[in-house]
Amino acid sequence: MRELLDRSLRGDVHVTLEFSPDLWPVEVDASELELVVLNLAVNARDAMPKGGTIEIRAENVPVSDQAGPAKDFVCLSVSDNGSGMTREVQARVFEPFFTTKDIGKGSGLGLAQVHGFVQQSGGKIKIESEIGRGTKIILLLPRSSNQPGPDQHNLVDLHVARRRPASAGSILLVEDDDEVAALVSEMLDDLGFQVVRAATAAAALGALANGRRVDLVFSDIMMPGGMNGVELAKEIRARRTDLPILLTSGYSEVAKQAADAQGIKILRKPYQLAELSEALKGAIFKKDIN
Repeated sequence: MRELLDRSLRGDVHVTLEFSPDLWPVEVDASELELVVLNLAVNARDAMPKGGTIEIRAENVPVSDQAGPAKDFVCLSVSDNGSGMTREVQARVFEPFFTTKDIGKGSGLGLAQVHGFVQQSGGKIKIESEIGRGTKIILLLPRSSNQPGPDQHNLVDLHVARRRPASAGSILLVEDDDEVAALVSEMLDDLGFQVVRAATAAAALGALANGRRVDLVFSDIMMPGGMNGVELAKEIRARRTDLPILLTSGYSEVAKQAADAQGIKILRKPYQLAELSEALKGAIFKKDIN
């Protein structure tokens, strides 16, 4: 992930990695884990407006459980030396769509997605934070009883198995927030899609007007520039009736009513990779059977 982190973080933010050499195996979705680490690194970057250091660590830890015997976990942590969180913020950070950032500056995915990943993986998540001294997000991922194969060929085979599909299609991603665009583009890339990004509805219409091949438009609903995602979808349908459209939003009720009136599906934020995959397949399949 080093290259992806370097692209997503500022030059005054440095990343250090420290991993125990004897880490236990865990069983998680590798693509979702990458997105979680990227999400945490971006949050850490934003907590350090004047620069600083992000430390990513992993070590083996046995954790006592009052409800049963001790369990072994791999502790993966991402820490920064930034502004820190108040107790009130710490109490709410796992709520869907909660953010302390200004409108248009938050990822809209946030720690709710991280929390969902950890729960899905059977693990635990903790926060250590102090105002003015930084934040540490700790993921405890259960040790797996399945051991990876001892020989290097198994590692190569696993890498090949995760290789992205060659021809999933091309998606026009309409998203004004750079951080969201980076995260979602990575998810779409993992699903095998080529991604073209537009930051506004006007730019999206321009991209479609130049003859570019696009198999689906995936757009946020809340956008600047005078045209939201629902209005964009309506305009696209007037021009290209055969082009599938999928919208996403964290502000669901009003947006859902407007989209339902147009017969357009909404994928609610925050979403996991599997949910995104299902929604995209549904939108493309609907076009194929019409």
